[in-house]
Amino acid sequence: MTTSGPLLLFANAKLKRQSRHSSVRVKWLSHYSSAQQILLVGEGDFSFSLALADAFGSADNLVATSLDSYDDLLRKYSKAKSNLKSLREMGATALHGVDATTMKSHGDLTTRRFDRIVFNF
Repeated sequence: MTTSGPLLLFANAKLKRQSRHSSVRVKWLSHYSSAQQILLVGEGDFSFSLALADAFGSADNLVATSLDSYDDLLRKYSKAKSNLKSLREMGATALHGVDATTMKSHGDLTTRRFDRIVFNF
């Protein structure tokens, strides 16, 4: 008996999904995983966020915030601009002017869920 038609299409689609997902390897760095949605709060020059992104090979799962405005970051930290550029190229979301004490009502964060929240102070 040969399989054809919709059943075959369904089986092929399922195999493609499985192989696509199995080729993605979860990477761990200490307590953090590339499979987790991670919020980084109070970043300075964004070097910690970039270190995670480099370890994971991607920053799609990272949202990094700073209390400082973008312009203030550039004045304070010599590496901030290049770190942010690299993070954005790797898929991270970077938000500026975010106060940790009121961030639950921040428009870009209210609908997002995170597996880890990191506040390096």
